[in-house]
Formats: sequence, structure tokens, C-alpha cells
Amino acid sequence: MLPPMDWRGMACRLPLAGTAVAGTVAGHTLAYALYDPDPGTRQVLLAGSGHTYWSAAIAAATVLGLVSIGTTVTGRFRAGAQGQGRHAPDPPCTRLAAHLALLQATIYLVQEVLERLAVGVPLTDAINGRQLLLGVSVQVLVAVALAVLVTWAGRAAEVAGATFRYRRVARPRPTTDRPRPVAWVRPTLLVAAGHGGRAPPR
Repeated sequence: MLPPMDWRGMACRLPLAGTAVAGTVAGHTLAYALYDPDPGTRQVLLAGSGHTYWSAAIAAATVLGLVSIGTTVTGRFRAGAQGQGRHAPDPPCTRLAAHLALLQATIYLVQEVLERLAVGVPLTDAINGRQLLLGVSVQVLVAVALAVLVTWAGRAAEVAGATFRYRRVARPRPTTDRPRPVAWVRPTLLVAAGHGGRAPPR
């Protein structure tokens, strides 16, 4: 019998995977820009190495990255608003950076191989020492930057959620009890209306 799926754990790892994919595309683009700064020759290099889909990849990675960061920020804000931030802390920034760097470097290397296989380029061209070293180094730097961004955005969202919770708790509740009339109000109204306080005419 198969063990039950840990859907909660998978949901927690999805933002990390989305951030890693977005970071890989950003690092990939930056690495090629550094490897060949001239836009014209870089376009020729990209077209000949299986990057004809790159515009669509950038658009998809942008959306995926925004959704992943938005999911993280929303989750941390909700945790702060519910007073659960201290019970579900974010992972350390260094651990997050290490996970992102490993994921992004792996995706980048697999991507480079598949792109060249798709256009029939020999793998010896894919294993370009300078380009490979530059690409992996950029992926690590991008991973560190993303880890810092996600960590601080999550902490800021949690603080904002906690502030929202404190204000909501401290806000005075409107009372629905109406003040009871003072004892002298009723006799005064009766006298003003001509009832009580005077004997009936004979």
C-alpha cells in the first residue's frame, strides 16, 4: 500500500521550486549577457544553441517568480495575523540560499544539455569551460540574492500581519447596551405633559 501523500509538505515546497525556476532563467539570461555583451552576436549565439524559445521562458519565469514570492509573503502575513509566526519560522537565509543554488545550478546544467540536443549541437559545445563556470557562478549569486529577498519580504509581511492583529485586538468594540434613563426623567416628563403632580380639577 502506498504511503499517504504529504500534500502540506508539497505545498510548502512549491514556492521554493517556483523561485528556483525563475532564478534559473534570470541567471541564464545574465550569464549569456556577461559571456557575450554584444546584443547582435549574442542573439546569433542563442539562436544556434537552442534558445529560440527564450522570450517565452522569460515571460513564464517572471509570472512564476511573482506568484511564488506572492505566495510566500501572503503565507507569512497570515501567520503573523494569526499569531503563528513564532511557531512556523522561516528557514535560515543561508539554508534557503544553498537550496536555491543547488536547484538553479542543476536546472541550468540540464537545460544547457537539452537545448543543444534539441538543435543537434554536439555536447562538446555545451561543455564550454568558461561559459559553464560563468553560468554556474551567476546562478549561485542570483540564488543568494533571491534568498535574501524572500527572507526579508517574508519577515516584513509577518511583522505587518502581527501589527494588523494587534490593532484588531486593541480596537474597542462598540457597545449595544443603551443607557437606562435616569430616575428623574420619567416624573419630569409626566409633569411637563400635565400628568401627575397636580390634583384633578373639581
